[in-house]
Amino acid sequence: MATGARAAERDLTAPQALLDGADERWRALAATAAGRVFSVPAGDAEAALRSESRRGARYDTVLSFMCTPGLASIEDYVAAIERVLADEGWIGMVEPAGLCRRAFPMSLTARSRRLSPLRRTRGRDVVTAVRSRGLVVTDIHRREARSVPPEWRQYVVLRARRATPRSEEP
Repeated sequence: MATGARAAERDLTAPQALLDGADERWRALAATAAGRVFSVPAGDAEAALRSESRRGARYDTVLSFMCTPGLASIEDYVAAIERVLADEGWIGMVEPAGLCRRAFPMSLTARSRRLSPLRRTRGRDVVTAVRSRGLVVTDIHRREARSVPPEWRQYVVLRARRATPRSEEP
């Protein structure tokens, strides 16, 4: 399973303080995983999920840790997770909640000339994307990491499952 330290090694642009702070919550969430577990790699989450889907893999638990910042569509990402999720499977996520409205644009800060991957997440919400796929969010905790730049402060820890298992019958 990917921990904050391993995610940082994969060139994830989230501040180390956020990864360290969220890592404890990630470990607690990962400890609830049961059955066949797939931890989505942060480096190329979409490609990994496409590959697993092509293989016909199905997992009882799919875990996602800081995979959404660089994605063009959170909704497509959640749909890809659902394709590899077993009928009675669980999704566990620790993901940025998106930019808070008061955050300064990254281009105005002296610390970084690069645009934050979170700029594309303005107005996007991981929880809404999960619910829009007909999944039920059973546990949700919205957290704030105070020691990181404003655009990374809000993150969410959640567990979700299908409202009703899909039938495998034709």
